[in-house]
Amino acid sequence: MAIKIRRPIAIAIILLVVITMSMYGYFRLIGSIIYPSVQVDIEADFLSEGYFSELSDQYNQIRSKHRKWYIFDNSKAIASHAILTQMMHDLVGNHELLIGHKQFDLYFETFDQHVKQLPSITEEMHYFRNELNRYGEAPKQLEEMIDLVACGKWKLFSSRYHRYEVSEYDAAYNVKFISSNGRFEAVYHAETGEIVNDPVNMGTYNYAPGSIIPWRYYQHHQYDKVPWKKWGNTNQVSYEEITQKQTRHGSMEQKDSSNALEQLIENKTRESQICQQ
Repeated sequence: MAIKIRRPIAIAIILLVVITMSMYGYFRLIGSIIYPSVQVDIEADFLSEGYFSELSDQYNQIRSKHRKWYIFDNSKAIASHAILTQMMHDLVGNHELLIGHKQFDLYFETFDQHVKQLPSITEEMHYFRNELNRYGEAPKQLEEMIDLVACGKWKLFSSRYHRYEVSEYDAAYNVKFISSNGRFEAVYHAETGEIVNDPVNMGTYNYAPGSIIPWRYYQHHQYDKVPWKKWGNTNQVSYEEITQKQTRHGSMEQKDSSNALEQLIENKTRESQICQQ
């Protein structure tokens, strides 16, 4: 006797199977992808309009060449990896040109867009965040940063993961700021007023700035947090070595320092003249 399955139940079963197969295919993709060496032919000058146009054309050509006719393939990732490799090479060879350039924002937007085409980033791309973070133009002194915060150009952010004990200073006084677009970070020591650049507590670039929006929150976890847990901030200190250190977060010194800084920023914000530039 044939067993009849109600239509809604049958549809649910089919959807469950499709979702399961899709997740299997996706996670298999993450674990198996190997990026081939791909030639990217760019003739236009770095940062010119033609440069970004050629990057787009090259992406489409590379993706088309490596495209497979099934649900999950590596074509997007392979093409974006090739474009990112080219963009990293071009920036390293033209450090100063990007500073103040009219295409400044477009470079970072393009770079971040291609990062998000990858199932996961490589170690080289993870450490390249430190190169990119230099372009945030964070001042060396905390006092100057406070003025930028008061003008809405940067914002104070949680320093929970930037207060691990080091021998050089008391990390309880570390405070963190993020640029208004969420990309750049800077950590300062509230007592000395100096920027913090050590590999344990330093600020880093965000390929996918965090957000309460679920999909953006996931991207931040995937492209910024997971690589940090895998490789640390630099190759000098691993994530395991960082997290084995005692944290000064939650100490009385940290709380008092943070409260004083928040009050100072609030007072500065009232002084509108510092933003008249």
